[in-house]
Amino acid sequence: MKNRPSKNRKYIIDILIVVTILVMAAIIYYRVDQMIDDRKISGDEIEAASRNTPDAAFSPELAEQTSTQSSAAPALAFNLNNLDGEDVALSDHLGKAVMVNFWATWCPPCRNEMPIIQNFAAAHPDQLVVLAINAGEESPAVENFVNSHNLDAINFLMDPSNSVSDLYRVPGLPTSLFIDAEGLLQGVHIGELNEVYLAEYLAGIGVK
Repeated sequence: MKNRPSKNRKYIIDILIVVTILVMAAIIYYRVDQMIDDRKISGDEIEAASRNTPDAAFSPELAEQTSTQSSAAPALAFNLNNLDGEDVALSDHLGKAVMVNFWATWCPPCRNEMPIIQNFAAAHPDQLVVLAINAGEESPAVENFVNSHNLDAINFLMDPSNSVSDLYRVPGLPTSLFIDAEGLLQGVHIGELNEVYLAEYLAGIGVK
């Protein structure tokens, strides 16, 4: 009889251990399932956004590709300040082709492609608007870069909290969006652009 309380206590402890293990297993299962769903949503959105993008956007080693035309979705609206502190909205440029370039001064591929973007923007001032959205840096760093590289044909916007990058689920820098005059997102390029790719994307939104 003296051992019964001890046995009961051990039985209760065993039950508590089993319950704890089951609860932890349920929590782990829920978190893993949630992570899988999040990755699936992100992947689907990038695929939808890039449906009209040439294969070369994801495989730079490939030769020039011809983009296929399919239904395009309206580009997501945003407002940001430029280097002068003025509010700039994507909708301000409806009626013109727009290239949105996500970049940073610390990003070598971003710096490499910027002169190419500048040349195209300067050559098509009446057709093309380039909005270069800086990812999370302070204005002085951006101003120094812009002034030292004579990038006067590009509109530089500040995104200190990466709000627009998050809105578009930008996977890395540089990333460029190509929006036609009707405000439809026609192409997405992830990675550094060269002249051939950029000319192809711009032709897809009416800039030739």
